[in-house]
Amino acid sequence: MADEINFVDLAALTRITPDSVVEKFGGVINSSFFDASSILATLKQKGLIDFTTAFPGQSAITITELGKQLLNDAHDKANTPFDQLDFTILNQLSAGKRNVQELNQSVNVTQKDFALRIYKLAQNAYLSYDMRNGNVSIALTEKGFLQVKAGMPQAGTDAGTAAPTAQQTKQMMQQGFQQNPQAAQPKVEAQAAQNAAQMPPEKSLAEAEEKIRAGKKRRKMLIIGIAAVVVVIAVVYALILFKKI
Repeated sequence: MADEINFVDLAALTRITPDSVVEKFGGVINSSFFDASSILATLKQKGLIDFTTAFPGQSAITITELGKQLLNDAHDKANTPFDQLDFTILNQLSAGKRNVQELNQSVNVTQKDFALRIYKLAQNAYLSYDMRNGNVSIALTEKGFLQVKAGMPQAGTDAGTAAPTAQQTKQMMQQGFQQNPQAAQPKVEAQAAQNAAQMPPEKSLAEAEEKIRAGKKRRKMLIIGIAAVVVVIAVVYALILFKKI
C-alpha cells in the first residue's frame, strides 16, 4: 500500500491543516467538492487521514500516524543532496513531460519514491506544481531550467554550482592580490628567482682572473715607460749643465 502512494496524495496531504474540513477542502486545492471528496476518500483508503464527524456540524480531517510519517519522509528527502535521479527528472520535465504519470514512467521508480522526489525538487525551488480540478501540473522554475542547461553537478559540489572559468579564475587571483598584496609577494619573489635562474651565466672565474692579470701587466708597463722618460730627461738636463761649466 505504501508504494501506491502518489504525488497527488502527498500534495493533498501537505494542504491539510488542523482546521481543515471535508466540506471546504475543495477550495484549498482549487477543485470542486466532488474532486476534493474523491481525493480525500483515496487518502482515507490508504490510511493517511481520518474523519471526525460531529452531526450536524462539518467533518474535520485529521492526519493519521501513517500520514505524519509520510510527511516526515518527505521532509527528510527534501534535505538530501541533489543527485542523478533529481537531474533526470528535471531533464525529462524540460523535454515536455508535464503529466505526472508520464513523468513517473519515464524515470521508472515507484510512485512513492517519485512523489518524494517531486516534493524535494519543489521545496528546493527547482520546479513548481499546482493542484487544480483534482489534478497536479508540474513546471520547471528558472533555477531548474538553469540546472538542466548547466548539467549534472560534479561530485563534491552543490547543485547549480559550476567550476569557475579561466576568466573567473584570473579575476579571483587579481582580486586576491588587490586585497592582500603582501600574501602575493612571495609568489612574485619566487617568479623573479625563477627568471634569474633562466638568465645566461656570467664568465668563468678563470676568465675573470685573466682579465685582472692583463690589467696589472698594462699598469706595470705604463710605470716602466714613465720611469724611462724621467731618466732620459734627467740625462739631457745633466749634459746641458756640463756644457755650461
